[in-house]
Amino acid sequence: MKVVFDLSELSPRIEDLNQLISQPTFWHNSVTYYQTLQEIEFLNTKKKQYQRSHFILEGIKAALELLELYADEELLQEAQTNLSQLQQELEIVEIQQLLSSPYDQKGVFLAITAEVGGIDSQDWATMLLRLYHRWAVDHNHKVYLVQESAGDLGEVKHTILEIIGRYAYG
Repeated sequence: MKVVFDLSELSPRIEDLNQLISQPTFWHNSVTYYQTLQEIEFLNTKKKQYQRSHFILEGIKAALELLELYADEELLQEAQTNLSQLQQELEIVEIQQLLSSPYDQKGVFLAITAEVGGIDSQDWATMLLRLYHRWAVDHNHKVYLVQESAGDLGEVKHTILEIIGRYAYG
C-alpha cells in the first residue's frame, strides 16, 4: 500500500525551499523563484490537508471511545459528520494521487470546435464552453479566451481557452 501522507519527507523539503528563498541571489532568476514559490505553496497545501485529515480522524477516534462508554445520540451524529468529512478529504487525496504525472498539474489549452451539424453542433459547443468555464472558475483557475469565432446565430463555432491552474490538464 502506498503512503499518501508522509510528513517526514514533506516538512524537510519545505524547510529546504524556505532556506533557498532566503538567499539574496535567489530572486535574480524569475523562472526559478516562480517555480519554487509554486512548489512551496503546493507542499504547504498538502501539509495542511494532512493535518486537517489527521485532526478529523482523531475526533472520530475520540468519539468512538466515548460511544463505547456512553450511548449518546449527539456523539454518534458528530462521529458520522466527521466520518463524512474525512471521506470527502480522502476522495480529494485519491484524485490528486491519480493525477500525479508531471503534466497533470499543469494548465491547458482547450479547443472546442463545432464541425458538422450546423446550429445544433454550435449550440453543443456553446454548452461545452460554459461547462468548462464554470468548472475552471469553481476550481479557482484562471481562464483566458485565446480565440473565438461565432456562427450565424452567435453560437460558438470555434473557440480556444487557456486554463491556468493546478490539475487543469489532468
